[in-house]
Amino acid sequence: MRFVYILFLLLLSCKGISCELNVRLEQYAPESYKNIENNWFGIDMELTQALLSEANCQFKVHELSWGRALVMLAKGDIDMVLNMSKTPQRETIFHFIGPIRQEEIVLATKKGVDLNLTNIEDLAHLKKPIAVQRNAYYGKHVQNLIKNKNYAHMFIFVTDNQTKIEQLNKGRIIGFLEAKRNIINGISNDNTFQNITYQPLAIHTNPVFFAFSKASINGPLFYRLQLAFEQLIEKGIIVKIDS
Repeated sequence: MRFVYILFLLLLSCKGISCELNVRLEQYAPESYKNIENNWFGIDMELTQALLSEANCQFKVHELSWGRALVMLAKGDIDMVLNMSKTPQRETIFHFIGPIRQEEIVLATKKGVDLNLTNIEDLAHLKKPIAVQRNAYYGKHVQNLIKNKNYAHMFIFVTDNQTKIEQLNKGRIIGFLEAKRNIINGISNDNTFQNITYQPLAIHTNPVFFAFSKASINGPLFYRLQLAFEQLIEKGIIVKIDS
């Protein structure tokens, strides 16, 4: 109890101390996108602004692919990444705050394609490979398929979201794994998705979090950010932004 009280006092004292974090975003609506003047918008930008403002922190945006961002986050070259799934390995190098939301992964394909998928194992028996993003996590069943030498050829690793769409349009893959909300938004608002749909089978569902580098974010700052998140939850701000 004494420790909790001391920690509370420490957090109150740190609240007034400014900080600056390096935050990863990528041009991919609805999560984040920028205009011709390089001003960022979207859900991730709003979440970042809300959390770091509540914690009395400034931030600088770095436009990075997912794979590169995770390497830099592990080293402390950047401080924060959004929408990350927890895994035991990641928890050894990253702090997690959240969850932000539940995320559902589906297989995006061209319109008119009906694969009649009934389980995850069906992914290993399609006529063409599937694109997956490097260092992304799609659940233990998909990860087991990727690691299985008999099925490894059915998965192509790409470094960014745009490459997945390009590979699909060129007919080199049957589809790509992506968050369902991103596919729905792309179909409604992005011309590059005009010939894209998704298969109904839910490939994986799990909560996603704010992730912070243990190499650059110390204990007091992490708890300060955690308290800021809890305050946003109490005010209903996270749900409002993400809805």
